[in-house]
Amino acid sequence: MTVSTKDKISSAMTAVADTVTAATTDKSGLSSALIHYLERDNNAGQNVVRRNAEQHGLRSVLSQWENHSIPEPTTEDVVQKLLPSDVIDLLAKESGLSRNAAITSLQDVLPPACRTDTIDTRSRSHQI
Repeated sequence: MTVSTKDKISSAMTAVADTVTAATTDKSGLSSALIHYLERDNNAGQNVVRRNAEQHGLRSVLSQWENHSIPEPTTEDVVQKLLPSDVIDLLAKESGLSRNAAITSLQDVLPPACRTDTIDTRSRSHQI
């Protein structure tokens, strides 16, 4: 399947806009939106990430993120396996990023967000 000229122009314009607006370097809005997604409705988003990790054989990746104080960034493929497509679109919209910029930024933001999840869960269980 070939890409139309319109799609090529749109993709190029999106890349330029992401660069001009520093979309791939300012991750604060995306991070906030991701944390909200993970923690909403009694941690439903965290459960989705864990379930997707199990389905895609990525449980060891989550364990690695949870057990390292500064987890390494991940790949686009892992982001797209752990987060449903509609969630990525929602996070992009909420943070004002294009889908591509959101996926790129999620490579850096998702691992520590999962780390925060583990720290919060452990601290809550020690308080009980």
